[in-house]
Amino acid sequence: MIALSPRLQPMFEKTKTVCFGRFIVEVPASTTVAWGGADIPLGVNVYPKGIEEVTASAQKFINELKSEKAIYLNDIPLLISVEDFSEPLGQIVTGYDGFEAIGTLKINGYFKLNDDGIIVDSRPLQDDRESTTALIKSIARRLRLRAENEIPTEPGNCIEHAFLPDELGLQKEPPAELLSIGFRLKEFPDVHLSIQIRPSNPHYSESDSLEWQLERLEKDLKAENPNHPMLKTFYFRRGPRQINDWVNGFEGLSRSPEQSTVHSFHDFAIAFRGVAGDYLKPFADIRMQTGVAANAMGATKASLTDEEAIAVWDKITSTIRVRPTSATPVKSADAGPRLPLGELAATGRTCPQTGWWIPDEESGTKDGGRQHIKKGERMPHMVSQTAPSLWQKLKGEQPTHHTATVWKLVAHGDAPAPAVTNVAAANGSTNEQASPDLKG
Repeated sequence: MIALSPRLQPMFEKTKTVCFGRFIVEVPASTTVAWGGADIPLGVNVYPKGIEEVTASAQKFINELKSEKAIYLNDIPLLISVEDFSEPLGQIVTGYDGFEAIGTLKINGYFKLNDDGIIVDSRPLQDDRESTTALIKSIARRLRLRAENEIPTEPGNCIEHAFLPDELGLQKEPPAELLSIGFRLKEFPDVHLSIQIRPSNPHYSESDSLEWQLERLEKDLKAENPNHPMLKTFYFRRGPRQINDWVNGFEGLSRSPEQSTVHSFHDFAIAFRGVAGDYLKPFADIRMQTGVAANAMGATKASLTDEEAIAVWDKITSTIRVRPTSATPVKSADAGPRLPLGELAATGRTCPQTGWWIPDEESGTKDGGRQHIKKGERMPHMVSQTAPSLWQKLKGEQPTHHTATVWKLVAHGDAPAPAVTNVAAANGSTNEQASPDLKG
């Protein structure tokens, strides 16, 4: 690691720890943090003191869905439903994604958290409507506000202004988590550093690697023009790179040549392949450029020398690591307020409330398929009886069929299960409701 130059040393005398996703990094205290998008696994945006903005966004979304028609469904509006929600206060709006009304939906949640507004957005397949709605509710309940300097000690994801604790059982079902974050150095405003993470691709191929892409770029430039100016790019380092537990990375640190219309600039990158199914070892793309102005590299003269650029790069990237956690999510079935009856949870997800649950569809069983499920347990498959074959009849066997379903909460705790003589009636129906005022 190159030593910090005299003019860099003061900048790193005071640093701050920044939490992003499940990771942390150390940057100069004067650094400006610029957040990108966060999908954990749905898109989540927090609007400080922005409850009125979120309320307006909800109404705008409803109006847009009402005004457009589904051409393959007798020209009905694209709006399917508006569901009120009490914990936290808000609503979930569901509509068709496009006038053809085929394949996908738009399901957005709009919530109030103290004086702040929350929007959770998704574009699920139509078959995933119930499970996505249940996930939106779960995210809204778990999300809590977070100060910029707060580093949570429990498992979960840091996003801008907030923290989303994990659900129980996460280690058995890694989520798809994508987010990006950027850093701007106050002392050197032309220097931009960014980190993007997403799940590792289980079908990774050589062409996905940074090494292959750099080689392909050089071949294409030579084919275009053997004297192409970018072929004079100088590499300070080009090879494997490890950062703490991230071991399968490839790094390229380069400086482009000076051109008549573009200044010479540093372009540093590391790409980590990650480990498929391990959310603590995701695919990661880390980059730093100098000479940036108006989001264009080389638009201004680089403020760092070669040695300084490498020193800043090494100093910051070497601190990227998994955020230590000591606490675990609450396991008590009685912790927190009871969820309202009618709460939904899909097969395979973690049960959010101890109580009696029934499939949100006809189960083909005399008791409606109701089961007592404890908070923290996996929501089971629905077991229904099927017609026996002749051989099974002779043996006295009753075959069963296991299918994924969406479960509905019908009684809390260990209370006796309610009688269910008509599952369809117990499930009820969802009609469009008036848009609630989130400021209430």
